Amino acid sequence: MTEPTQKPVPNSSESKMPEGGPAREEIELRAYQIYCERAGTPGTDVEDWLQAERELTEKHRKTGRVAKAAAV
Repeated sequence: MTEPTQKPVPNSSESKMPEGGPAREEIELRAYQIYCERAGTPGTDVEDWLQAERELTEKHRKTGRVAKAAAV
C-alpha cells in the first residue's frame, strides 16, 4: 500500500515573489484597490490580481534599479 503524499504548508517566505518583488499581501491590497476603482463590479478578480501583480512587479523592478544604481 502506498502512503498518501502530503503537500507542504506554505510559510510566510513562500508568499513573496523572488528577491525585490512584491509580497502577496501587497498584490492583494492593490487588487482590492483596482476592484474598488471599478465600483466593486464583480467577476474580474483574476484580471484584477494579474493587473496588480504586473504593476507592482514593474514598480519593484524600477525601484530596484534605482537602489542598485545608488549603491554603486
